[in-house]
Amino acid sequence: MPSLNNTEPTTPAAPNDMTIAECYDRLETFLNKYPEIKQFKVEDDRHGMGLISTFQSSPVHAINVRLNQRVIRNFMLNNGFEAENEEILSRK
Repeated sequence: MPSLNNTEPTTPAAPNDMTIAECYDRLETFLNKYPEIKQFKVEDDRHGMGLISTFQSSPVHAINVRLNQRVIRNFMLNNGFEAENEEILSRK
């Protein structure tokens, strides 16, 4: 039976439980994990959860973070990406 006093979780935080710093770390890790992917699609659910996915790749890879589309987009623009349109960003 699991301990009720576990101070070290065995799984990472769910996206809606993440701190802002954890969200940025997760986003950066995801982008660095796929250096060969040139385009990413950024969306959100209008309730504070964002989705970033590889665009036009097979298989499609994606993550959720507790950042909205605008914040994710700004993070990517500030880290060397260019906007193709409102949702699609490309590596320079």
